[in-house]
Amino acid sequence: MVALENPDENPCFGCGPHHARGLRLRFEQQTGDDGAPEIRTGFTPAPDEIGWPGLFHTGLHFTVLYEVSYWTALTLGGRLMVSVGPGTYEHRRLPRVGRPHVARGRLGSDSPEGRVVLASTETEDGRQCGSLTTLWRPATRAEVDRAGLTLPDYLLEEIVEP
Repeated sequence: MVALENPDENPCFGCGPHHARGLRLRFEQQTGDDGAPEIRTGFTPAPDEIGWPGLFHTGLHFTVLYEVSYWTALTLGGRLMVSVGPGTYEHRRLPRVGRPHVARGRLGSDSPEGRVVLASTETEDGRQCGSLTTLWRPATRAEVDRAGLTLPDYLLEEIVEP
């Protein structure tokens, strides 16, 4: 397993290392059981992150899945990406508060519109909780400039104009 670099100044709610109320997810790259590369994060829902009593809030569950999707697109896709179109979110069971869980992301197929990322969450013993399928395409410098974003140099360097 290789821990992914995440700068201290990252302000993200999901993965910012020092966000006051955030999830502070940390990611690593590893090889899955089938030999394919994947991005992984562990998380344990806290008592104040509930929807129904004892269950992780659905929106926060989606956030974990989306975060692992982004880090998968960035790391395994090899460049700064933006999500496009609706994704497909599904949950079979919401993660339980206080119990460790795992989120995994893998690259799916290429399409003319971009790259598919498949993400899933599961209990520590491997029971599936939920999944998210998203479509990502490379970001352009014009999009970043138009949005008024100030990105770190290492992300700006990854932008490859068509």
